[in-house]
Amino acid sequence: MVGTSTSSQVLELGFTSTLSETLNPMLSTLILGALALLAQPTHAISWGLFTPSGNPWIQMVFTQHVPQGPPSDVNSGPWFFWCGLQPNGGGVLQPPGNQGQPDGLPAIQSEGFWVDEGAQIVGTVTWENGQWGQTAQVISGQAAGQSISLTSQTNYFQGETPGFDNTNFAVCDAELDGSQTGEWNFPVVFTDLFIRAATSDGIEALCADTANPVHSAGAGSIQFEGFSMLDAETCHWSTVTLLPP
Repeated sequence: MVGTSTSSQVLELGFTSTLSETLNPMLSTLILGALALLAQPTHAISWGLFTPSGNPWIQMVFTQHVPQGPPSDVNSGPWFFWCGLQPNGGGVLQPPGNQGQPDGLPAIQSEGFWVDEGAQIVGTVTWENGQWGQTAQVISGQAAGQSISLTSQTNYFQGETPGFDNTNFAVCDAELDGSQTGEWNFPVVFTDLFIRAATSDGIEALCADTANPVHSAGAGSIQFEGFSMLDAETCHWSTVTLLPP
């Protein structure tokens, strides 16, 4: 890990690329790693866009703003806050922030760095030259200038070819596990969110309607601002905010 923070609540940044892979965080820290499926109650607010058959998402770019830490008494979890691309066949490409212990799941850890509250991190997930690449670069805060990257094996996911494992699902999600989910009390902000599909088929109409795809299990809401089309294949929002109840 590189970078330091004077705050008691910090964010460790790292990437993995399947549901079975996760970082192994300490309590009271925020971690960027891979989404883990945990056998405990989950409160969630999620937004997702399914592309038409045979037209997968092939790129997502966003700036994540490191939120404040959870209340000091929170000692259960983890809490995940993330945007990413997910195929039908399972797994997900995403750099979620989480708080809490992942209950003994196997830890497969990538390079990482610590960043402080309020820092901004540009995250990129791209299908290119037959493989998935993920990068993250800190553009503000104490760790500014630090970056990491990960290339995923092509057998984890498929990109532009129609098939069961297309990455046809773009997701932004707050997923809270543990017994203290009601204490989530801070917004999680993503700015300049871009998602690009392989073709323009049905994409503008899909992205323009952000109300219908929002799904809530009583755990909050999602606010969208500044929708536009960068080109016929690429949707853009100036701000996407995950909000507590």
